[in-house]
Amino acid sequence: MTGKSTGLLASVMAFAVYMLTLCPTVYVEGSGELIGAVLGLGTPHPTGYPLFCLSGRLISVILPFDRPAYEINIASAFFAAAACGGLAWLLRERGVQAWVALTSALLFAFSRTFWSQAVVAEVYGQALCLVVLVIAMALRASERQYPRDLLLLGWLMGLGLTAHLMQVLIWPGVVVLLVWRCSGFIRQVRLVVQAILAVVGGYSLVAYLPLRNGLGDGFHWDPIPDALSLWQHLSGALYRSSFFSLPLEGMLLNAQRWFVQVMGEFHLLLVPLLFWGGYVAWRRDRDLFVLTGGAIACNLLAALNYHRDPNGLPVFYLLSLICLAMWLGVGFDDLVRKLGRFGRPAFLVPLCAMAVGLVLADHYAESDRSENWIAERYGRDILADLPADAVLIAEGDDAAFVLDYLLRIEKMRPDVSLYNRVGRGMDLLDWDEHDLPPREQGKLRKRREGELARSGRPLFYIVPRRAPLEGWGFTPKGLLYRLQPISTNPATGQVQIEMANAMVKGLFRDAWVRKIQSNYWFMAGEDLMRAGDSTGAIAAYQQAASVAYDSRTTRFNVALEFYKNNKLEDATLHAQAAVEIDPWKADPYQLLAHIRRKQGRIGEARELLKKAGELRLEP
Repeated sequence: MTGKSTGLLASVMAFAVYMLTLCPTVYVEGSGELIGAVLGLGTPHPTGYPLFCLSGRLISVILPFDRPAYEINIASAFFAAAACGGLAWLLRERGVQAWVALTSALLFAFSRTFWSQAVVAEVYGQALCLVVLVIAMALRASERQYPRDLLLLGWLMGLGLTAHLMQVLIWPGVVVLLVWRCSGFIRQVRLVVQAILAVVGGYSLVAYLPLRNGLGDGFHWDPIPDALSLWQHLSGALYRSSFFSLPLEGMLLNAQRWFVQVMGEFHLLLVPLLFWGGYVAWRRDRDLFVLTGGAIACNLLAALNYHRDPNGLPVFYLLSLICLAMWLGVGFDDLVRKLGRFGRPAFLVPLCAMAVGLVLADHYAESDRSENWIAERYGRDILADLPADAVLIAEGDDAAFVLDYLLRIEKMRPDVSLYNRVGRGMDLLDWDEHDLPPREQGKLRKRREGELARSGRPLFYIVPRRAPLEGWGFTPKGLLYRLQPISTNPATGQVQIEMANAMVKGLFRDAWVRKIQSNYWFMAGEDLMRAGDSTGAIAAYQQAASVAYDSRTTRFNVALEFYKNNKLEDATLHAQAAVEIDPWKADPYQLLAHIRRKQGRIGEARELLKKAGELRLEP
């Protein structure tokens, strides 16, 4: 098979499996936001992803389905399959045997993290497709040294940045390769200037963001009124403080988690071939090694220093994983060639099929989202809890983006107004009020919440913080909290939550899905506690922690409830679990300090408060 036919076969096979396991509707995290931005040609969260917005919208127009989320999920699967096809083609072009190149591409296609992103609305499939194209064109440009190859490489590098900022992490390797292999070629000033202009030309697609910002009915993250705002959006300034913010212990912990992740991405029997392939690439294909090794090093340098919820960190290693998949292909090919010295390896095809089968079997159950309606049902259950003409204040991403999708795209509950306490496209602030200092924005949002409370419209919250009005408090109402005058908050005496969505078992092993399911149990505990059933409430809180055992937020919230009810040993257990999940958050340490103080362990309390204070002072 040629490189093109091998790549096409890999794409078709990957896409077929992705369609079998495709999520039928909106998913958790940023899925709802991205779908809303694509279908309405909006401007999603930094860095904006204009290439996905435009290409996804085109695909949705072509597809014959009347299921908005499903169409964008298909677009994500299409680009992911294309990335796998590109991987097979690249390996074949570098001399890897066709069956081995196909196998390596499918092993990556069915790796745990990449598969999880391929079957929901996400940008990583498209981003990695551009990564493969840039690597392939960099190799071609360094070998042939045709001016048009260098110009096309520059254009692809610029275009890649509009898919995902991870593209910049492969640039050092590209520059090193070009300087090393064709120093005379790139000394041509005119050609270098043209190549830089080609990069700018590819990147010019970002003009979409200021042109579409605030227009139409699509999702818009925040205003982009000027060049500074545009640069902050494109550069991901919002997340900048989380990068290079960990001490050495945090980096080492992330490194350990990355190594464990790599062990689980492919079958354990195949892991030695990853590193053997790196050695073989160094010996036989130095150009490919420079590009992939440089990308892996840059990816780890950035991601190991990134402070984020551990459950959300694996996707930030996808660049290193696709490069390791290339090493896997090179190593697998070398093994087959060595075996061929003892005669034609007639077992090549069965061996390749077995390798793919092992990874497919390992990851199918947890990657299959074909029956995953958890997020949509969660949003529908929340909306069902709201009376007519209600206002809902969300917080963060999970529920907010699901609800925004149901309201904006599915047109459910037009009587309900949705806002996000931290903005994110659903702000209580007017468009021109985002220029205010953060402290002033916070005060203004609180004032607006108070005005909504006094307006007479029912006001609900997903996360209760400080009430915006004196004498008002939060009462559990199903999956939400209602803000009311304290005097009108009688105990209901019954649990008001439909628990069917929380009872779904055996289908999903995804941490974000389990966190949603745990919310049902936590709110059942809140309802039971208010009704006076403390025993039932404690059991419900324990169930919430059991379901979302790896969620720092859930474990902390459960610990806080146990602390309020003087269950100090249980509170300690869950607070310590929150610390183990993420040792660089201050709140669990502060809660542990309060627990120790109640226990009379004043010295320990002081040390814990000191630790919490140090973490709050860190950027």
